[in-house]
Amino acid sequence: MSPQSPESLQSPQSPQSPPSLPFLVGFDGSPRSLAAARWAAREARSAGVPLRLLNVGQAWPKIQPISPEFEPVLGESVTASMALLATVADGLRSAHPGLIVETVTVEGGPGSELPRAAAGAQLLVVGASGHHHHVVPLLGSTALTVAGRTGIPVVLVRETDEHPHRGQGVVVGVDPDGDYGLVLEFAYAWAAVHGLPLRAVHAGEAAGQASLEAAVAEASARHPAVPTTCVSRPGDAADVLVDESATADLLVVGRRHHRPLHGLGPTDHAVAHRARAPVALIPHGQDAEGAGSGSRRPPDPADAP
Repeated sequence: MSPQSPESLQSPQSPQSPPSLPFLVGFDGSPRSLAAARWAAREARSAGVPLRLLNVGQAWPKIQPISPEFEPVLGESVTASMALLATVADGLRSAHPGLIVETVTVEGGPGSELPRAAAGAQLLVVGASGHHHHVVPLLGSTALTVAGRTGIPVVLVRETDEHPHRGQGVVVGVDPDGDYGLVLEFAYAWAAVHGLPLRAVHAGEAAGQASLEAAVAEASARHPAVPTTCVSRPGDAADVLVDESATADLLVVGRRHHRPLHGLGPTDHAVAHRARAPVALIPHGQDAEGAGSGSRRPPDPADAP
């Protein structure tokens, strides 16, 4: 499935237009997933699209309970999860009047169910721990796997990222020799929605400044209201982007599939672990076509409890 055009994030649909695809949040009841839900609610309200909260529960085998007490306890656990999901949804509706908030509960593993659900969304938001800037992904160790498998933009939000916009702008990593079109379009659309400047960054020699400016020129011309700065800095790409993220409202990087299990390449993997702002991982063109189609996959170790 191809990601939705970033321009669709900029304005509500007209009554004659088909319904907008929602922003999808992986919600497991943890503080980090609550931070992700709140962040996504603000973004969905700004974009004029629905918000969908998805809770992935353990798929229990269909067997006779080992004791009369087992089934009622399990039922109480499921009921509590659904009640929490409903409470969070009500809170988000109250905080953002007019926002449509949907709740969905499915059984299975998050490593497979979240990418499958993402086939019906335009953005997936998952929570990550802010402790020591290391990602402790949603429901165990699956957030990066999910990001690598999903054919739409994925945003990682830490608990410490749950704040009003800093106003410093959007930082986007650009490789002038790479496939940067969708990455730049997403970054410009997000900056335009929030009235923020954009800073395009390339890790390379100073001589690369001209090629960086040429790469950004076309997207910049389509978004003349977004102030744009181009910076070419020496150093490792991940180190440069992490440093730039310290004052950013959002860090946007491209994402390409490298391994069947983990999905992410070394730079985007390192940035996802260490960035100090929400990170948007945008699939490159061919990866956007191939991932997140919702097709069935064999069981994955990441789905284990």
